[in-house]
Amino acid sequence: MDLDKEIAFFDRFAEQGEYDVLGEGAYERLLSVFEELVRPERGERGIDLGCGTGAFTKRLLRFGLDMTGMDISPVSVERANDTATAERYVVGDITKTGLPEASFDIICYSGVLHHFDEDALRLEVLREGCSILKPGGRLFAFDPSAHSPSMWLYRDPRSPLYSDKGKTENEVLLTRAGLESQLGEAGFGRVRVRGVSGTTFSFVESRFARLILPLYNLYERAVQRSPFENRLGTFLVSFAAKPG
Repeated sequence: MDLDKEIAFFDRFAEQGEYDVLGEGAYERLLSVFEELVRPERGERGIDLGCGTGAFTKRLLRFGLDMTGMDISPVSVERANDTATAERYVVGDITKTGLPEASFDIICYSGVLHHFDEDALRLEVLREGCSILKPGGRLFAFDPSAHSPSMWLYRDPRSPLYSDKGKTENEVLLTRAGLESQLGEAGFGRVRVRGVSGTTFSFVESRFARLILPLYNLYERAVQRSPFENRLGTFLVSFAAKPG
């Protein structure tokens, strides 16, 4: 994994403004699942690891959490701090945060784990997250799913409609079995990974994808209302807890 390329990619987008491609409906869906699984309590300490410009971090404030965001992109962190209200943002490498052990009640990875294309690197990230989480603390993550037909068509290099626009070379689609295995190996318990749809997008960089974005967003809402959401959901939402 080339970290310098990741930094350059997100610095470039952050220089143009807040890097935020999900629609408000997508955030409402993800926040609903977050509340259901994590059961946040006011005053708990949370950290969004790989927060970007803070799009998800700031939305977690509705739960009364004491939030910190960490990202490797200095421009993203500067942009996030410019618009911060009650939360704070710091530059850091989420594989080695340098934060004290057992110092957070909740850790989030908002669309971050799939940026680690090697299993060993992803496992390193999760072990670091487990280390800074208090016993009994909870993890929440969401990432593009390899089980989703729409995500496969758009982001799998084997697809005839594959586009590399708006993605780094490190990004991969993740599987349910892979996430469950790695969360367990990193030291977590109570592991749950489920498919979630209704995650509409407000922007995609590919010109062709922008043309069909309204149809895609209709598809997302249809899958959410169907009995197939868990199996075919565009994002995999991961939940786990640190034993203790």
